[in-house]
Amino acid sequence: MAAIYLSSTLLWNSSLEEIFHLAYQSGLDGMELWAQHFFSRGYKEEEFQKLSALYPLKSCIHSQSWDLNLASMNEGIRAQSVTEVKKSIGLAYRLGLNEVTVHPGHQTIPGAAAPYEAYLKESLKEILDCAQKLGVDISLEIMEKIPKEFVTSMDAMKQVCGELFSSFVYTLDLAHCDSAGEALDTLKDYSRNISKIHISNRKGNQLHTPLYEGDYDMETLLPLLASYGLPMVIEGFDSRGDASTAKQNIHFIQTIFQNGGKQS
Repeated sequence: MAAIYLSSTLLWNSSLEEIFHLAYQSGLDGMELWAQHFFSRGYKEEEFQKLSALYPLKSCIHSQSWDLNLASMNEGIRAQSVTEVKKSIGLAYRLGLNEVTVHPGHQTIPGAAAPYEAYLKESLKEILDCAQKLGVDISLEIMEKIPKEFVTSMDAMKQVCGELFSSFVYTLDLAHCDSAGEALDTLKDYSRNISKIHISNRKGNQLHTPLYEGDYDMETLLPLLASYGLPMVIEGFDSRGDASTAKQNIHFIQTIFQNGGKQS
């Protein structure tokens, strides 16, 4: 069974200790801690270090991404976006974590005559320089196919990154794929470049639904994804405070692997 992580955003209103406790007691391998979550909730780095010793989980950081755009037409927004990603890298370094997930930028106005790919590449160069100095890996996430997004496949990622492509690792997000086949084809061709898989379901254009609610047949798909041996991060957002969505996701995926996949 592949390593299973939990995204901290499924426990948005929980304390840092509650997040650690739930992940560990549920038998998970780790968590992806969103930097925006950490900063917004006022979590303490010292508490994270203590909890890491108490609950031996693997962790990585998801960079701040909300309200940011590394490819913005506006130079000030672009610069601040780079600054916020650097803050996330710094957080990972201070917490002793070695990977940060980063969303590539998007178009400011679809179809506008702006060199968005060039803007993004310059931002990525600056981010990569910061990360390499601190010994932190950057995992660029393949985005969903919606207006303004243009880094929506590994081929698009290669085009944007150019000679920098091998300097990054990559995050495949299942909900950002238009089909299970797209996800599996990407893994078949690029598994050596991918550091982890974000897993959630989707209902049509509604992304990041619980694993047990959506268009994907997860009983069939999850074992196929797990066969690549990459960490799989259960994603979603839940601010209700009762942890029910997180617990149901965990129960669902553990039941699948305990039963050996889809039953005939």
